[in-house]
Amino acid sequence: MLKLSDTVSIKQDETYYIFFDNATGDIYKLNEISYKILSLCDGRTTNENILSTIMQEFNVTEQEAKKDFEALIQKLLSKKYIYDNE
Repeated sequence: MLKLSDTVSIKQDETYYIFFDNATGDIYKLNEISYKILSLCDGRTTNENILSTIMQEFNVTEQEAKKDFEALIQKLLSKKYIYDNE
């Protein structure tokens, strides 16, 4: 199960989804799907449940959800913004 690093935070304001790295001060704008995926990286929600939620809420196929999920997760794991707590 994936969990956000303690050094990052995500936020939704009126028009944007924001990813903030508290350690470096870097700020990234997220799309709605990326924000939803990261909001579910709580260390308790399984990857399968995250994918299921994405498929239901955004009406996408499993293949589309997996593609978006895996691309985002691999990038964030490599930067240590998230980690797998299993």
